Amino acid sequence: MPNESINDTESIDELVNTYDALLEQIQFPISFDEAMVLVQIFPENAFYDLQWSLLKLVESVCVDDENKYIQLINSCPSQEWRDTLNARYANYKKAQEVK
Repeated sequence: MPNESINDTESIDELVNTYDALLEQIQFPISFDEAMVLVQIFPENAFYDLQWSLLKLVESVCVDDENKYIQLINSCPSQEWRDTLNARYANYKKAQEVK
């Protein structure tokens, strides 16, 4: 998948729409192995907003072991999205403590 550009052609837009439709068809929750594959797709740069679909999917994983989930987050190649996943996980944990 190319990085997002102002000069994208219509064929790129069609490809992005295809990827978006495929990502939206994936049922929650996903397995840990599926999450490990998807987390590798996070880009360093803009990704046609598909990164939000990836984020939803990765966060849907059911993992009982906190260390395993942190391992999943740390395997993300994008520092920005790794930081986002960590922050969102920290917020989730705080919300669980309040309950």
